Amino acid sequence: MKPLSILLVEDEVLIRVDIKEMLERAGHVVAAECGNGRRAVELARQVTPELVLLDIMMPGLDGLEVAKCMHELNVPVVIVTAYGQPNFIKRAENVHVYGYVVKPLSEQNLLATVQIAYSRWQEFCQVNKELQEIKEQLDYQKLIAHARAIIQDRLGLSAQEAHKRLLREAMRQQIAVAEIAEKIIRKAKNN
Repeated sequence: MKPLSILLVEDEVLIRVDIKEMLERAGHVVAAECGNGRRAVELARQVTPELVLLDIMMPGLDGLEVAKCMHELNVPVVIVTAYGQPNFIKRAENVHVYGYVVKPLSEQNLLATVQIAYSRWQEFCQVNKELQEIKEQLDYQKLIAHARAIIQDRLGLSAQEAHKRLLREAMRQQIAVAEIAEKIIRKAKNN
């Protein structure tokens, strides 16, 4: 696993020092650390970490509120807490955390959780990117279908002939078929 830039948020200083040492021994960089939820959000904006390790019970904002903020900042979170009760775990599910480790920590469990969480985060980002690309393609197809229907109605052509006209015009103007489709739709709305 590549070394990660990590924001460490733990209000108990001794535990924070232990976790930091574990992470650094594994080659990770603790880009920033603090013991306060509000400060964690500020630091995340400043240092743009690749992952956040976050306690639940802290002054300022609690860790699950901070996790919500991190989700909005597009940063994955692993919760490191003494609270393993189902209600805490359920709340963590609802704020998009990628891992949940109950104290006391072992170095092996912490590092495995960090690795798996970051891997799941990368997969999520890839799937999200692919989804956006598919949505764009679908939007383009809808535009083209709408423009093709306009051409069919106005010129009395078959769908195939209208599509060929769209393609020829896009090639003639040396622009994407979706751009030609947008022009045709705009022109039809103005008439």
